[in-house]
Amino acid sequence: MATTHFRKAGFWQALVVILLNQLPMMAIVALMPALPTLMEHFKEVENKDLLVPMILTAPGICIAIIAPFAGVLVDKFGRRNLLIVFTAIYGLGGIMPFFLDGFNTVVTGRLLLGIGEAFVLVIGNTLLGDYFAPKDRSKWLMIQGFFGSIAAALLLSLSGYLANLGWNFPFLVYGIAFLITVLSIIYIFEPEEKFPSEIDTVVADDVFPTKTAMWVFVVTLGFSVLYFVYTIHFARALDAMGIKDKVQLGNMSAIASTAVPLGALIFKLVSKRPFWQQMALIFFFFAVGLTGIGLAKEATTAVTVGWIQQLGCGMTIPVLVAWALNLFPVKYRGRGMGFWTSAFFLGQFLNPAFVSTISSFSGGIQPTFVAVGGICTVVFLLIMIAPKSSPAHPNGGVK
Repeated sequence: MATTHFRKAGFWQALVVILLNQLPMMAIVALMPALPTLMEHFKEVENKDLLVPMILTAPGICIAIIAPFAGVLVDKFGRRNLLIVFTAIYGLGGIMPFFLDGFNTVVTGRLLLGIGEAFVLVIGNTLLGDYFAPKDRSKWLMIQGFFGSIAAALLLSLSGYLANLGWNFPFLVYGIAFLITVLSIIYIFEPEEKFPSEIDTVVADDVFPTKTAMWVFVVTLGFSVLYFVYTIHFARALDAMGIKDKVQLGNMSAIASTAVPLGALIFKLVSKRPFWQQMALIFFFFAVGLTGIGLAKEATTAVTVGWIQQLGCGMTIPVLVAWALNLFPVKYRGRGMGFWTSAFFLGQFLNPAFVSTISSFSGGIQPTFVAVGGICTVVFLLIMIAPKSSPAHPNGGVK
């Protein structure tokens, strides 16, 4: 009887998945240094302090709505063809604002980018689980964190430079999605045999684990709202300290972001520890960094404590992705990662309203950072004192 040989993933598949998983980061990071410029360009927009930052986060609401359905389609119709189509859609929506002016038009392009992003992120993380065993997933997630941090630092500097040329120039960077589309056509294949999740070795349930999905959604949403405080608003904090030059804003953000690869390395070192310990460490970094930014009197201090906060950011996505991949059976991996993706980007979308609400009471962006740092401190303490066997504990009975 002939032996069936399945195609195995290797370096090139991992590289393309890593590149794919940078697109969601690009969706927001590329515009971070440009936020003050966008605020100035759209200064006539009513309630601009709330609405203009949503240019950065508008893709988040698309992803939050579409990702669960994308997950169903990915499980039903496969990964590769959907990936190619929606990576191209991401690129189209991304560069649209460069050619078309007007607040509503820009938001439309961002929503189109968000539709593509929903599928790209669900498929990228699903392929990571399909292609690689848990040990290799941790390795590639660490490498992804290293690569992503370098890409983010370069992107921040480039975007700061482009923002000085004009409010719409940073949108050009999204053209990279068309190159990634070509690489996906060449190297990504439909997995015939998929690596199982840890949960597959424990249960053999043919029903989608709805309670697990809801728990993953709630935990990820909480992480996300706090994660994006720095990502979206750090440039505003520096601006409040008197740093007005867009290139300088980009470079300072890039310096702080050099901590992200160390955060990815920390994830690899603690990846075998219980989830609650990993989560506590992230909130410790968040608490120190965000509080420090809020209390800083000068930009160099803010960058220093921002570097500490970025250690937590470097850990966050690898920790959450590895955790979620292990909780969903391979049969429902796409749908499960759809819930994870939906929660993460709903948090991104809700973040400006969250920060705006706190700012209305605190009186400014820096006091808001202090308040959010206080929230992270409370969460850290609650994690440390919560009974580890309690259903309310982040382990949820599953490591």
